[in-house]
Amino acid sequence: PGRRIMLGITDNTFNLFTDEARTLFAQSVDWLLGLSDNANRFQLTEVSHDPASGLLAISWESKPGKLYNLRSSLDPGSTPPLEWPVFDGNLDLVATPPENTLTIPLPGELSRLFVVEEFNAPPVIFFADDLESGAEGWSSIINDATGNTRWELGAPSGSTGPLTGANDSATAWSTNLGNYGPDSSISLQSPAIDLSGATSAELTFEAFRDADGVADSAVVRFLRADDLLQLGADAGINMEIFDSSYSSLTIPVVPEAVGENVIIEWTFSSDGSADAFSGLTIDNIEVAE
Repeated sequence: PGRRIMLGITDNTFNLFTDEARTLFAQSVDWLLGLSDNANRFQLTEVSHDPASGLLAISWESKPGKLYNLRSSLDPGSTPPLEWPVFDGNLDLVATPPENTLTIPLPGELSRLFVVEEFNAPPVIFFADDLESGAEGWSSIINDATGNTRWELGAPSGSTGPLTGANDSATAWSTNLGNYGPDSSISLQSPAIDLSGATSAELTFEAFRDADGVADSAVVRFLRADDLLQLGADAGINMEIFDSSYSSLTIPVVPEAVGENVIIEWTFSSDGSADAFSGLTIDNIEVAE
């Protein structure tokens, strides 16, 4: 046989390779095919060589949400396969399920080894705001007749609850920067968020809950940006909890809002009792796949 090419398929664990020697291209090139022992292993589906162009085509099973690197080494014993250099810039190859095909020039060396590495793609972030750059695009709305409480951006300073934003940052949205008032219903609306390219998404934010634990309540709603029509059902925030520090809350974006241009609305309501609490404070808002 002629040149020896070693090709491996791995799911990024590199725990174990099982070797199955096969000869392709009329014994002109020898291949060693490797599969990891992980339950999520994937496999080669086709390997072909075009002698006229000198190109090599490699196809493998691919999955949604995955990326792939083609790594290669002339000396496989020098480092683990995960540390082999990426070959010819073939990194972060986006999955094209059910199959990916990569075409490369047939290497000129007498011996070269390859592995295909699979890993999760980073989440697509549709919106992120740590609230340290001001309130542009945000809206604070008073729904009640008394005006005792409003959403305010700054450093919280209630009798109880937080005295900073999350992670000791300077600002957060709070139901008054001091204590909230009775008989209040107030809403905070985000800037418009484009979810037209999303297939699913989650809202994540840091919250500090410090209300009466009985009758005060809070909900999150998803509104269509064009006309503020509510999309899907309310998502409740459990205000019976008394936080001692910021907690990360995650709320799935309702299916009705996926694919739309949306506004997220937080609404806080208090009963008629005068309580010395800070209410609800939120920070670090993110919407991602």
